[in-house]
Amino acid sequence: MNMKRRLALKFILQLVIAGLASLLIIWFSANWINQQFADISISRDFASIGLDRLVESSKLTKDGIVFDQKLLDQVKQNKGWLQSLDENGRVEQSFNTPSDVPKQYIPGEFAGYITKRIDFPYDVYFWVREKNGKLFTLIYGVRDELTPLLNQVSKEAKFTSNKKLELPIFIQEKTKALGGYIQLLDEKGRELVSYNKPTSIAEQYNLRDLAIRTIDQEQAFQLASFYNSETKLTWLVALPRSSSGSNGEGAMVSEETKVLFIGVGTIFIAIIALFVLLSLWNAHRFGGPLLHMLVWLDSLGKSIYEEPSDRKGIVRSRTRSGRWRSRYRVFMDVMNSIQKLSETLQQNDELRKQNNRLREEWISGITHDLKTPLSSIKGYAHMLSEESYEWNVEEVRKFSTIMLEKSGHMDMLINDLAMTYRLSAGVDAPEGDKIELNEWLRAMLDQVAVNPSFDKSRILFRPAEKRIVVELYTPWLERVIMNIAANALIHNPPETILTVTLYGPSEQSSMTITLSDNGRGMDELSASKLFDRYYRGTNTSSMIEGSGLGMAISKSLVEAMGGNITVKTSIGNGTTIQLSWPLLAYEAEKE
Repeated sequence: MNMKRRLALKFILQLVIAGLASLLIIWFSANWINQQFADISISRDFASIGLDRLVESSKLTKDGIVFDQKLLDQVKQNKGWLQSLDENGRVEQSFNTPSDVPKQYIPGEFAGYITKRIDFPYDVYFWVREKNGKLFTLIYGVRDELTPLLNQVSKEAKFTSNKKLELPIFIQEKTKALGGYIQLLDEKGRELVSYNKPTSIAEQYNLRDLAIRTIDQEQAFQLASFYNSETKLTWLVALPRSSSGSNGEGAMVSEETKVLFIGVGTIFIAIIALFVLLSLWNAHRFGGPLLHMLVWLDSLGKSIYEEPSDRKGIVRSRTRSGRWRSRYRVFMDVMNSIQKLSETLQQNDELRKQNNRLREEWISGITHDLKTPLSSIKGYAHMLSEESYEWNVEEVRKFSTIMLEKSGHMDMLINDLAMTYRLSAGVDAPEGDKIELNEWLRAMLDQVAVNPSFDKSRILFRPAEKRIVVELYTPWLERVIMNIAANALIHNPPETILTVTLYGPSEQSSMTITLSDNGRGMDELSASKLFDRYYRGTNTSSMIEGSGLGMAISKSLVEAMGGNITVKTSIGNGTTIQLSWPLLAYEAEKE
């Protein structure tokens, strides 16, 4: 799996997890909002909603009825009380019941309490329901603050001639303490004066509005009114339904709206926090490896090839066992590429340093090789120019011959240098001559054997079975054969045999010339550097003449002519150098 696919899968998985987490946040918040709305409804109208919920949540045990403690707390918060009656009106259980509430009810008396026919300081609600085969009669009561306050207002409050409201101090204090307000309306429902009224309350009522506000249990305020038939004025007293005692400007925002704002705000903040955490996690998960790779690349620019490590010397991308750490695993393709790049740069740097060292050694050696014949030429020239000596013709001829040999050696060295740099610049091979390779190689090897240092019997030639006509630049090919043959015969014992074999198209997949000797062979290091420009396999102090560039030049010449050169050798098993050209580089003569 490539890095692109791994990253795509990881980001898709993150989005799925983030989406599911967001849905969970919304689900929990919605449930919380619904629960708060239900609690507000129970708080405002426990008589119709809370009693039903109380019966539904109750459990029947051997000790009696057990109610939900949360609903009982709501009863207490509303400053209400609760009783459970048997069929005879006796109280079986009670909760938060004041001392002035009866412990047993007579049917007519109970009906009078409910209908307000009997003076009773509480609003009484009852609920009858069957559960588990038993009939429940629950009574819920809450102190009636509204009716006494309305009676006091209707009797004690005054509307003066200068259109001002006069309220006794105890009415003002009680109204404020209960969080209520007072309005006086004219016969058309318009407000004349008010006390402690929130700004959100209307200043004019029609018949329908006043009726709805009086009986609607969903209203924030519970209303009661007294109509004076003589003055045709209406006293309107309102107290908050909730026991929280919200008053004044607080009534401008309903509790439901507050809950909704809190719920939606919580969803928004939680989702923002979720994505911030996801971003931080991504920064740690993906930013860390990216920064690590940038630091590594920067180190490569400073020739530091080791992967950066922590203070303990442990590589950050791997565990102690060498396995990829989880957050680096997605980038392992890039990390492997950087590792290969680091290894390649390190190898190239070492090779460059080695080439510089070899070049210095080679320059030192080639300088020595140039000075040696130059010293001889200079010495013989001084001898010939010396006036105190008279040299005969034979001596002059001897000195001249030596000077020619030394100058020829210098010319060969200089030509090798020139050829090396020409080939490194990418010189193309000149147009070749059409030759028959069997005959040409035989003549070339005879020319090699002319050298007095070589014995002709040390060179064996095995021609191809058929005539082979090729188009190659013969001066370059001659230089290659001469260099390889000379190396094989010079750098091996006198008894070494060089075998030159030519293979045609029916014998090999390409036209091939192999030069094999049974000499001492080479080690791996010498074989790998045989064709390097600055590598010299022999000691510069030896008597063997040469520039150290012969094999490098041979390789470049073969490749410039479209061929390939390889070496196969080992210590004690001789050396085989193979020159090959593809089939398109030659043509076999048809019979």
